[in-house]
Amino acid sequence: MTTITNALRRQGKLDAVGGAAGVSELFMGFPVMSLAKTHLEAVRDSATLRRALHTHREAQDKLEAALTQGTADAAGLLAGIREELDSAGRLPGKRLDRMTSAQVMEVVVNHIEERAKNPGAIAGITSGFKMIDKLTHGLQEGHLWVIAGGPGDGKSTLMQNILEGAVATGIKSAIYQLEMPVEEQGLRLLASDSSVDSGNLLAGKMTHEEQMALAVSVKRLRKSGTEYVNTDSATADDILADLEQSDYRVVMVDYLQLLEIDQAKGENREQAISTVARKLKNVAKRKKMTILTGSQLNDDGKLRESRAIGQHADKVCFVQKVTNEEGEIDETRRIALFEKNRGGPPRCKVPLRFAGAYYRFTQEDRGPDEGDWTETMPTRRRRR
Repeated sequence: MTTITNALRRQGKLDAVGGAAGVSELFMGFPVMSLAKTHLEAVRDSATLRRALHTHREAQDKLEAALTQGTADAAGLLAGIREELDSAGRLPGKRLDRMTSAQVMEVVVNHIEERAKNPGAIAGITSGFKMIDKLTHGLQEGHLWVIAGGPGDGKSTLMQNILEGAVATGIKSAIYQLEMPVEEQGLRLLASDSSVDSGNLLAGKMTHEEQMALAVSVKRLRKSGTEYVNTDSATADDILADLEQSDYRVVMVDYLQLLEIDQAKGENREQAISTVARKLKNVAKRKKMTILTGSQLNDDGKLRESRAIGQHADKVCFVQKVTNEEGEIDETRRIALFEKNRGGPPRCKVPLRFAGAYYRFTQEDRGPDEGDWTETMPTRRRRR
């Protein structure tokens, strides 16, 4: 080290390498085996940064060329660039995190002990429906729920009611509403919470009792931990990125088929929807949240556009209408059929009453073919 330092000093190049301290650092940081992991990470980080810089420059060139020369597929170009940038940001050869059997067993035993302190309590957050909680064990961390149904079946209302049940426990939640303006979603929640007919709210014709109930609900909803996210012009990737940066416990995304998706070249709509469903599931796992989302049905009653939606989901609930004795559809009755119920019994049914004017489902204690089903709300609200 001394010899090299003196040689550089005589040649007038010592300052160019950082002086004597620079030469010393080179010797002290020599990649010996004991420091191999540290040096390998440094090389990987540098290579990743160089690759990312190169990819960003290429992306800029492609965008400038598209602006000056034009392009026949702007969405495809952007999707391809996004995929290239995402790939460039991955560290090559980085080892994944892992746990030993002993560590996993310790986590599991601790979880069991915590559950034993509250025997009989559901594992997750309540959905607000006693029978649904019993069959599904509530809204559990890392789970993706898909509520499926046709137009007018009430899938958005059931999602909303489940969210309301969770919010009543004081958790932080969010609504990513893609189908309607925020004001309309707020009105639906207000009608449900206050038991005031939404038609009266829109017409401005309310009784004194309804006005009092409305005032109480407004005060309660103002204090709820729910945020309404502006999704105007937001793509599926924008929503996923927003979820990654949040600390929500329960999230409602209404609904899958309305998401604006940048499809890669050669990718069809079914594959794109499946990819989004898988990413929603992964975000739920990483962020330890429950995500509620909806899906339309095909004419044959299957999940629209992608059967893979059900494969990625933990719970798949079909909202089904019920016919009366005359064979006519009873708009006040629904069946919640859990076609997939990870951790619980499969193909279980929950009979529900549907009060459309109040955007509210209530659990029917009797069987789906017993008793009268009428569009009425309870006169006394359950204490939250």
